[in-house]
Amino acid sequence: MNRLKFILERYLVRGARYQLLAVAGMIGLISLAGGILVRFDARHEETLGEGVWWAFLRLTDPGYLGDDVGLAPRVISTVLTVLGYVLFMGSLVAIMTQWLNATLRRLEAGLTPVVRKNHVLVLGWTGRAGTVVADLFRSEGRLRRFLERRGARQLHVVVLAEEVGPRLVQELKERIGDRWNPKQVTLRSGSPLRGDHLARVDFLNASVVLVPVGEFSRAGPETADTRTIKTLLSMSNHPLVTNKEQLPLVVVELFDARKADLARGAYAGPIEVLASDATVSRLIAQNIRHQGLSHVYNELLTHGDGNELYVRVLAQCAGSTFASLVGRFPKAVLLGVVREEGRDFKPYLNPAQDFVIEAQDRLVLVARAYEDSEPSPELRAAIPQELATGPPMSPPPGRRRMLVLGWNHRVPALLTECASYRTESFHIDVVSMIPAADRQAVLARHELDFERLELAHIHADYTVPKDLKRVKPESYDNIIMMGSDWVGSGEESDARTIVGYLLLQEVLAGNERPQILIELLDQENVGLLGSRSGEVLISPLILSHMLAQVGLRRELAAVFDELFAAGGTEIAFHSASDYGVAGRTVTFHEVQAAARARNELALGVRIGGAAADASGLELNPRKTRSYPLTDADDLVLLSRERKTLLGEPG
Repeated sequence: MNRLKFILERYLVRGARYQLLAVAGMIGLISLAGGILVRFDARHEETLGEGVWWAFLRLTDPGYLGDDVGLAPRVISTVLTVLGYVLFMGSLVAIMTQWLNATLRRLEAGLTPVVRKNHVLVLGWTGRAGTVVADLFRSEGRLRRFLERRGARQLHVVVLAEEVGPRLVQELKERIGDRWNPKQVTLRSGSPLRGDHLARVDFLNASVVLVPVGEFSRAGPETADTRTIKTLLSMSNHPLVTNKEQLPLVVVELFDARKADLARGAYAGPIEVLASDATVSRLIAQNIRHQGLSHVYNELLTHGDGNELYVRVLAQCAGSTFASLVGRFPKAVLLGVVREEGRDFKPYLNPAQDFVIEAQDRLVLVARAYEDSEPSPELRAAIPQELATGPPMSPPPGRRRMLVLGWNHRVPALLTECASYRTESFHIDVVSMIPAADRQAVLARHELDFERLELAHIHADYTVPKDLKRVKPESYDNIIMMGSDWVGSGEESDARTIVGYLLLQEVLAGNERPQILIELLDQENVGLLGSRSGEVLISPLILSHMLAQVGLRRELAAVFDELFAAGGTEIAFHSASDYGVAGRTVTFHEVQAAARARNELALGVRIGGAAADASGLELNPRKTRSYPLTDADDLVLLSRERKTLLGEPG
């Protein structure tokens, strides 16, 4: 009996088809038995086949009960009718309902292969993947031009996540907002490490593949980068790839910039790599050196908030020098060009005056809209003679004392970035609950130059008043509150940061306040800080914007790498008095001319200097707009990093 039960169980669990066959077999056996029994009644002279049909009709339809005459036929008919309710109706409905529910669950789980062309594929669902998808929908003009280049008519995003369900759909709807359209988003479950799951999302026919990383990976940053590189290998060596030229463009995000070359070597197709640690560290370091610079980043990197970076090919500019083109854009600021060299793009931002534009060069501009980046046939006036020279530049500060509250995987990159500035030296104290020995072990794997960097580790909890007072925060020039990625979630990390910030405000009450920079991991928590002093950098949000923009315009990766990598060009604030424009009323065109006299590019002005908030900042103003500049006002400049040491000749 147990063996029969086991055989029946193994048969029934094979699916609805086998369950229906089993029920059909039982109905046939019962009909045969009923047909045989009814033949023993003298009033029934049917053949065996007619008897079986008589039994089947009563098994499937109770309406035939009234046609029977005699005790035996009525008893047999009643038994058959009851069995019909159980088998024919109950079992059939149950099997069909179960099959339908299983089919719906399978469809909701996202196991059906995608068959599309020119879709945007997001591999892996992380905390910032939703922001990336939302940015794709909001980038209307850039998206339209991207689709035109690909020959597509409408954006379609395919997301491969470990688990697909209603919660993921709801999160996407909330992120995208009014632009949500279920016809333009497809969710599929699976792992990007498996070839069959990659085939499920039709990665070969994607226009671009985006691979974001998560701030709170359970495996840790190093393992997360390893998984990302393995994903690149899985795509590059997939059985469906018969020609490496089939591979789509991949924009991948890594934690560690040192693995960028490894990632490029793992993928045989076109690839752009964004190193999140190096990028955020560069942004933080530049904010330390130029207070208020986060407002510039937020405007340039956030869609729909003032000016953005645009890249475009203008054939009519071929053969012109950079100096002759600077004054040709009345509604935009020309930063330089991006030139294709082999498989990569090389940026030339703020090039020399005699730099010649080639036919295929992509011009890089700051403008409020793509249409504003059109050149004018008329040249602006030449540099005014009285602005051609000016007083010496203000010397940069010498030794800077900096307090870092919190620890995450970006701190080593931040220390490396600070050590790369040859014109400054730093004394940095790092306060964290992570044991100092563990932090030193992490730093030992990075090549830190301690010539200009003096580092000390303090084991303390900055959310405890006694511990925070012990480090004397008022004695530092800068305080950086880093998001902690060891606490488990962005919400918990921001909660610690905000509590520590409120406590820091109490400790600093009555003292001269140092410059405070706060790193948050969730945009929704910015409002909790209110109008208190300090700059806020939402690192995951900025990285998500960059990932989405590079996905739509590949050349922007080279621009971001030049702006936010160590060395090269940088955006900075400098006093208007250093350029001979303070104490007089000048147009922005004259400000640009004064900057070009020093081989720099003026992006805008900041009225009120470092004491002003975002309201004092104006990027890419009208060229004819006049400003009565004073010594307290700053120019927003794109310049080359000064490499000379303090005390050395320029």
